[in-house]
Amino acid sequence: MDNRPNPIRGPSTCKTDDTMEVTNPAEFLRNERGVFEVISPYGHVFSVTCRFGSRMNVREISEPKSIENQQRLTWKIRRVNSNVA
Repeated sequence: MDNRPNPIRGPSTCKTDDTMEVTNPAEFLRNERGVFEVISPYGHVFSVTCRFGSRMNVREISEPKSIENQQRLTWKIRRVNSNVA
C-alpha cells in the first residue's frame, strides 16, 4: 500500500477491505492510490480508481437496491486493491 502522506489527513489509514464512512468521498480519496468501492447514501455502488496526482476514474457498478436508513448521509468507502498500474 502507498503510504505517502496526504496533505489533508496525513498517511493513508484505509487498508484493503477496511470500510470507512465519510461525508465527502472526493475529499477522502484525494491523493489516494488504489481501487475503491464507494457506496452512496442512496445505495449506488461505484468503482473508483485513484492514482496519486491524477484524476479519479469513476464507474457506476449498480443502481440502488434498497435504502437501509434514509437518515444516513455518509458514503461508505472500501479499498479493493492498493496496486494500480
